[in-house]
Amino acid sequence: MNSLETLSRLTATPRRQIGLLTALAGAVLVAFFLAPDALARSSVDTANVSDSFRRGFVAYWGSGSEDFPTRLSTTVDFWFRFHLVKAGVSALLLAVALALGVVLGRYVRQRTSGGAGRLGLALSRALVGVLGLFALVALVANLQGAAAPFASLLPMLTSGSTPDGELTTTLAQVRQQIAVYPEGPHSPALTVMISDFALYHWVLAGSAAVVALAMAGASVVSWRRLTMSSDARSRRASAFGGAVSAVLAAVVLVIAYANTTNAADSPRALAAFFAGGW
Repeated sequence: MNSLETLSRLTATPRRQIGLLTALAGAVLVAFFLAPDALARSSVDTANVSDSFRRGFVAYWGSGSEDFPTRLSTTVDFWFRFHLVKAGVSALLLAVALALGVVLGRYVRQRTSGGAGRLGLALSRALVGVLGLFALVALVANLQGAAAPFASLLPMLTSGSTPDGELTTTLAQVRQQIAVYPEGPHSPALTVMISDFALYHWVLAGSAAVVALAMAGASVVSWRRLTMSSDARSRRASAFGGAVSAVLAAVVLVIAYANTTNAADSPRALAAFFAGGW
């Protein structure tokens, strides 16, 4: 018996498919938290990335150059790889969640009936929905981090432990220069920060727009099913799915709009960030 025949037998029944996909979802979820740091690690990892970035940023700000010094370049490269791996794992988790939702929904509808069956179907859909939503949010966030890793690291300058003397002085200079940008003199590093901050928000705005379009499409499909179905339970499920998808589409559109405005006026958005309005 070859490997394809073995896999076919393992996945021949819906119950086995559910078991296989559930185990796979668990393994991918564990990989989501462990694999990125392990695969992306160099001299920088998640334990020291904040300290490394802070020290590298101070050196960068005072260098008078747009090019990253070695310490900062190493930190940004690690952060890029970290988010890239995490985005890949998130995409896999989303695919597994969608597949599990399809197989589980079919199985529960076919094998259960009555109140207990409907409750089981509702709980199964809710759990898979939460997993899928988590994977989708993680995918978007990590694509954003991979596209603009330098901007993604900026919150580490103002969060966590109290900044030391050098970093405090540097942040004061950043706030002074961004307040009068572009008229006043400014460090070359500030130009890079503004550009990367704009990219950071453009990526999220574009991703949110795509998700909103997908949610709107799902809502339209659900409402079409509502008009075509004669079964009361199916109609209620379609109505609920259509309403939830429409609400999510509206929420995501608001996120897309907010990030578009931040990207279009990156200096203002960066000034608000350093003033505590991230």
